[in-house]
Amino acid sequence: MCCGQKRSELRATGTPNYGALNLHYSGQPQVYVRGSATGNLYQFSSVQPVQPVDPRDAKFLLASRLFRLAR
Repeated sequence: MCCGQKRSELRATGTPNYGALNLHYSGQPQVYVRGSATGNLYQFSSVQPVQPVDPRDAKFLLASRLFRLAR
């Protein structure tokens, strides 16, 4: 894939996935969290408690008791 194709793919998919970690949210209400390292917006709810999160953001979320690594 040449550079132009990579730029087009990045625009189409948003931010690149750097080996995302699946995090499980254990809170009840729906929550939106902005990643402190990437600025990505993550949405967690009781309906979709597991979401892929960039590892650079995951370390800060895991410091909270509301998130853990999904199995």
